[in-house]
Amino acid sequence: MSNQVMFRRGEFVYLRPFAKADVPALQVWMNDQDVTQYLMAVFPITEREEYEWVDKQGTNKNEVVLAIVTVEGDKLIGSIGLHAINWTSRTATTGTYIGDKEYRGKGYGTEAKMLLLDAAFNAYDLYAVLSRVMAHNAPSLAYANKCGYEEIGRIPQWIRRQNGERCDEVLLIVTQEKWRPLWQKYLEAKTSKK
Repeated sequence: MSNQVMFRRGEFVYLRPFAKADVPALQVWMNDQDVTQYLMAVFPITEREEYEWVDKQGTNKNEVVLAIVTVEGDKLIGSIGLHAINWTSRTATTGTYIGDKEYRGKGYGTEAKMLLLDAAFNAYDLYAVLSRVMAHNAPSLAYANKCGYEEIGRIPQWIRRQNGERCDEVLLIVTQEKWRPLWQKYLEAKTSKK
């Protein structure tokens, strides 16, 4: 285990603030159509733009964006965040991506989301977190369901994909009340492995 800063730690991943050393990986991912097809990013991203993005993290108290890093090997694999935090209504929107393709579909994103929701519901006492997912993004829909999100509606043909096709935007929400039993199961499973 390294001496990295850790905001939240799970069995397989931990969440931490982004650092300048992360910029090369971020730039590769933000220019990879396989990654950006789910992010609605369409313009090329320069190294300078990524450095500026990393530098401004932490300056907006209505947003928490964190690096997803593997516990084994301290490898940066993605990004996760709470956005548009409304401290009056106690709500936020979330977004996640696993940029390193080797780590997709193996539970890393699910654990990262559970850790982020730990911060959202236990540290920040938010009421609910909204997620907006493209209807064709089956992996994101599946892991959102594992974390307690429920579909509350769809906006038909709302998103124009990079290939020109249109698809529905799926709106999902998880409340603190719905998430708590899942968090308890997560903690029990983690404890039983020790």
